[in-house]
Amino acid sequence: MRVGIIAPIRSLKEYCTTGVQYCYPSLIVESKKYRDFYLEKVKEKNLVILDSVKVGWKREPETPSIVRDALAYVSPSLLITPSYMYDLKRTLRAAEEFLTMFKPKLVVGCVEGTTSEEVLACADSLRELKVKTLAIPAHIYRIQKSIPNSKLTLYLDNHLNAEELDSLNGILVTSLPVKLGLQGRLLSDYLPSPPSLTLYEEEDNFPKVVERNIEELKKFYKDEL
Repeated sequence: MRVGIIAPIRSLKEYCTTGVQYCYPSLIVESKKYRDFYLEKVKEKNLVILDSVKVGWKREPETPSIVRDALAYVSPSLLITPSYMYDLKRTLRAAEEFLTMFKPKLVVGCVEGTTSEEVLACADSLRELKVKTLAIPAHIYRIQKSIPNSKLTLYLDNHLNAEELDSLNGILVTSLPVKLGLQGRLLSDYLPSPPSLTLYEEEDNFPKVVERNIEELKKFYKDEL
């Protein structure tokens, strides 16, 4: 499993040190510091993933104009289609509309649904739209953690614990090591679940704890990049 870290804007250079990077369109547009970091990572040939999602705990699509503006700045390796949390039909409509507007080199389809059957049906429908690479958001893990016959799976964050995707292969982008570390907590101290990042956090009182969490996560998933 390759690993990418999601961190506040002020801490990108300190914590986003793997070969996988994950970014949000609105922050690319709004924050020069954020934008410049990911522009540099594109130049460094990192795997840069742009997700067409709004910042926040609830997964919902970013405004297409903001995605378009972000793409004018940054050329990502992968672009994730929009989705609505647990909503299969709205997700497929949004993905189809998105694919008529954006034609990136490699697009990733985000699956949704309320049951395993719906999630797998979503995956099949995305494949019919010529989307071969798929992403599973964290809220779907309790329903479905893998997609049969998928060449590559992206895992979008994880909230339960660092080991919830053990034995799976793909790419994991996660804020968990940072969220816990900002509270002075180790990966093993994952309950209660920490609050979502706003990505504008300024206080970082336990940098060594965050660094330790990141290294432990990379070691667990055997990501040496």
